[in-house]
Amino acid sequence: MSINQNCPNRIKPKLLREQKTEALLVFIRTTLEQYFNDVDSDKVHFQMGSKEDIQILHKNLKMLLDNLQDTVVNSTYLRSVSIMANKNKAIMLIAKKEEPLMVYYNAIIKQIEVSLAQGQNWIPEQLVLCLLSEWILEEEKSTILYPFLSSIDYVEILNRYELLRIKAKKDEDWNKTAAIMSMYKVANDLIDKLKKTTYKVNTKRVSKTRR
Repeated sequence: MSINQNCPNRIKPKLLREQKTEALLVFIRTTLEQYFNDVDSDKVHFQMGSKEDIQILHKNLKMLLDNLQDTVVNSTYLRSVSIMANKNKAIMLIAKKEEPLMVYYNAIIKQIEVSLAQGQNWIPEQLVLCLLSEWILEEEKSTILYPFLSSIDYVEILNRYELLRIKAKKDEDWNKTAAIMSMYKVANDLIDKLKKTTYKVNTKRVSKTRR
């Protein structure tokens, strides 16, 4: 029995600090897949701004998603490994190798459940950009394993959200203003949680992946 990793050229980091980056990218890939599904189904309620803004956003995020789908697994794979680990010895060995990734990914999911209240407006595409901007630029995490991460001008695109926030504030659109500001805080919460999460080797336990 085997499990499809759903990415043809997976980059599997060896160092724990690099596996934190991988966990963040698993979350981002999964989020972007859902986002573009919503775009295709006309379920996206938040529009960034002008047509040019939207085109630039989608061009960069689609490029990002294409690269992630080639090199990084998504949550479906981790969930499958977790569910099947107790039923198959070969999968159990895979689960053991993936355990650090599962621990870091679960930490992100648990934190977003805390940071985003149920029913709260959120902007997943902005959150993705905020997360990568903070992790790569502010935390100065290396992109050697994932060089395509350096091809996006995060500051320039996020500045478009800032201009949109200023306009929304002038228009007294407090819901849009609050949603844009909230994404910066949520991203900060997630990055802070990821930084503080540690993986301790446990030879007896197989980690369970949420979501």
